[in-house]
Amino acid sequence: MRLPPPRLCLPLLLVLIAAIALLALVLAALPAHAASAGADGARVIVKFKALGPLMREARARGDRGPQQAATLAGRQGLTLRDGRMIDARSQVVWGDSTLTSAALAARLAQDVDVEYAVPDERRYPLALPNDPLLPASSSAALAAGQWTLQAPDSTLVSAINAVGAWALTTGSASIVVADVDTGVLLTHPDLSAKLVAGYDFVSSTTTAGDGGGRDSDATDPGDWTTANQCGSGQAATSSSWHGTKTSSIIGAHTNNGVGMAGVGHDVKILPVRVLGKCGGSDSDIIAGMLWAAGLTSVPTANPNPAKVINLSLGGSGSCGAAYQDAINQLVAAGVTVVAAAGNEEGLAVSVPANCTGVVAVAGVRHSGTKVGFSSLGPEVALAAPGGNCINSSGACLYPILTATNSGTTTAGTHGYSNSSNYSVGTSFAAPMVSGAAALMLSVNPSLKPAQIKSLLQSTARSFPTQPAGSSVPACRAPTSTVQDECYCTTSTCGAGLLDVGAAVTAAASAAAPTASITASASTVTAGSTVTLDAAGSTAPGTRGITGWAWRITAGSGLASFSGATNAATASLVSTGIGSVTVQLTVTDSAGQQAAATRTLTLTAPAAPTVGIVASASAVAAGTPVSFDGSSAKAATGFSIASYQWSVSATPTGLATFTTATNAATASVGTLGSSSGSFTVTLTVIDTLGQTGSASTTVTVTPLGPTASINASATTVTAGNSVTLDSAGSSAPAGRTLTGYAWSITSGSAIAAFSGSTTGTTATVATSAAGTFTVQLTLTDSAGAQSVKTQTLTVSAASTATSGASSGSGGGGGGGMSAWWLLGLLNAALMLGHCTRRLSGT
Repeated sequence: MRLPPPRLCLPLLLVLIAAIALLALVLAALPAHAASAGADGARVIVKFKALGPLMREARARGDRGPQQAATLAGRQGLTLRDGRMIDARSQVVWGDSTLTSAALAARLAQDVDVEYAVPDERRYPLALPNDPLLPASSSAALAAGQWTLQAPDSTLVSAINAVGAWALTTGSASIVVADVDTGVLLTHPDLSAKLVAGYDFVSSTTTAGDGGGRDSDATDPGDWTTANQCGSGQAATSSSWHGTKTSSIIGAHTNNGVGMAGVGHDVKILPVRVLGKCGGSDSDIIAGMLWAAGLTSVPTANPNPAKVINLSLGGSGSCGAAYQDAINQLVAAGVTVVAAAGNEEGLAVSVPANCTGVVAVAGVRHSGTKVGFSSLGPEVALAAPGGNCINSSGACLYPILTATNSGTTTAGTHGYSNSSNYSVGTSFAAPMVSGAAALMLSVNPSLKPAQIKSLLQSTARSFPTQPAGSSVPACRAPTSTVQDECYCTTSTCGAGLLDVGAAVTAAASAAAPTASITASASTVTAGSTVTLDAAGSTAPGTRGITGWAWRITAGSGLASFSGATNAATASLVSTGIGSVTVQLTVTDSAGQQAAATRTLTLTAPAAPTVGIVASASAVAAGTPVSFDGSSAKAATGFSIASYQWSVSATPTGLATFTTATNAATASVGTLGSSSGSFTVTLTVIDTLGQTGSASTTVTVTPLGPTASINASATTVTAGNSVTLDSAGSSAPAGRTLTGYAWSITSGSAIAAFSGSTTGTTATVATSAAGTFTVQLTLTDSAGAQSVKTQTLTVSAASTATSGASSGSGGGGGGGMSAWWLLGLLNAALMLGHCTRRLSGT
């Protein structure tokens, strides 16, 4: 490539920059969501209520479907935009990246027009677990692979569709299935990570095979026997590793890239060893069953109680009292017991599968007919694959693939069964049902044994119909004659063929959500508000909570809701004292409901406070007094409902109310002829019924006489006297004046009484100029007193008057002095005036 001349580089660079800028403008002009393509922002499916205002308005407009993002955005204060319409009442609503889809769904679900809002989640094509022996393969240990776990088809009629169940759940590690069997090879690579600590209940040291009796080691030591060891004429047998095989069907480590898959996928397995050489005793088996469920601590407590027990064991006969009693206890404790029907070639169901309350499982061929070895009868609940070879020689085509070991006595190399070392029997049909039950409990832990059995039966697929002219007969009720392959009926092989996917789906649909209430306080003061929160409520599986309903079930008179009662939170305002019970009912996206209740204690607030303001604390008899109690105050949230005034007086009758006594204010009148005291009490009651009170006391003094002073002059010349007269004084009606007391309270230096000071009159002589105050205290015949004061002025004696009386000479000189001073003052004034004139001022 030729490079441009240097002189062209700068222009080309400018063109490139311009092109990049133009491209940026074009990209910016594209719709924002086109760039995100759903990668960012919340995305929610919203269905609107059919009778809500939004849908009524939409129908009136003739809209094809809802586009209500703008309305929801305005109500919620969010940034929303419309996505595609789904149907006449459903649409997708997009939010921005500030909220997750779950958070936006929770917000929108609270809208009064929304029936439900759920996240619009992404789904992906389901992939099978990566266990290499699961699919059919010519290189696998079994050419048909784990055909039993696949979806059924025209060839694999009895396949149990475990893969369909795994689309809903891979099982919960909290669900434990006990395999009561020969124990387990604990180190098998497809089981080691799936086991919880089990126990060895084989009590016979002769048949235990591990050199001892009962202990905490559930390892299978091998159950091989020598000829005649288990009875005369009995052939020698190799170790079966039976418990390892059945446990692997229940829950082999799945999707670990090793070996096989288990029906229960992620559930845990509890190995309980009850079988050794020559089988096991009923007492050991029953003890192991009860211990597995945690119903006994003998010989030690089980830290991992099982919810499902698998019994791939049995024997002929009827269910005895010991087995039935144990199973009754297990079922009552919520433990599902699954048992193999038996391998008695069409004879009656064996023990313990024929006990009441057990889920008995018959075995069928890949084609859905009863496999020849399976027992049958009315006790059977349903059927599952028991394995069959189809051919009379060569490789076994449709056995059950299991984990096993190559050792014929003690353990050798771990491995898996195959077409030549194959596994068949109802022992391997039962653990498929046990694994199904565990998956059902994973999606709905509240299921009871009877419900699990019912759902397994109601979801079972029908048995294939016997073709006309078929050489294979229909199954009949068991007799003493064996029955080989036959077409199953519901009275001989149970309700139908196990469908794990359908059973788990039904269990999930039956699962109820969990309602939970969190309160901001459990004990609150009446008048306060409690916040109730349903955030802890959950829905099973992928379902979400779409509805909330709050109500008061007890104590409705003591509290009420403030605000909405159909949202995830609610506010409860307490208005009384006692207890109130609220109930929350949640509805999930499948329409399932659950309820929870919460009781709150409402305690009393502070009693009302009361204050009284009196117009006076002491009054003369006959004077009314007013009282004000309007400052009384109730606790927050309440008010004063009533006022009640009362009065007590000494002497009785001294004071009475002159106004109503049930208002915030009141007035009391007093007798004019009595004295003493009275107490006024105000009692208030608030709207909660609580009371408060306060009192105040007023002193009533007697009504006294009226004092009056009449002076002969209010101004006198010093040296003269003034006469004071109390003639204008009076006593109250019915009394007389009995005492007079005159006194000088100020100015005693220039005035003094001359004569009596206790008579009706008094005389005061003055001696110098100034003022003085006289006081008269009167006492009447009731002892009441009254005080009166008066101030008088004393002027100085006249100077002229004094000169004239002493002689004309003295008087003339005094006159000349005055005129001389006056003239001198005038002359001074004139001189000042002349001086100002001469100076021109």
